[in-house]
Amino acid sequence: MRLTKSTDIALRIAMRLAVLGEGDNPTTREVAESVGVPYTHAAKVVSRLQHLGVVEARRGRGGGLMLTFA
Repeated sequence: MRLTKSTDIALRIAMRLAVLGEGDNPTTREVAESVGVPYTHAAKVVSRLQHLGVVEARRGRGGGLMLTFA
């Protein structure tokens, strides 16, 4: 099975967030670096994941990315 580049990045980001403990909320830039993709691609994918309700992104101090468990 072949995945699109965006789907591959989305899966890697979701897996990375799933491994982190509670209270660890990395920024999009930190996740992009750890997954090894350009920040611009990661930002676009995170935006789409947020729109779909998979990821919650908070801005400012104490913000970051976290998976939503609905």
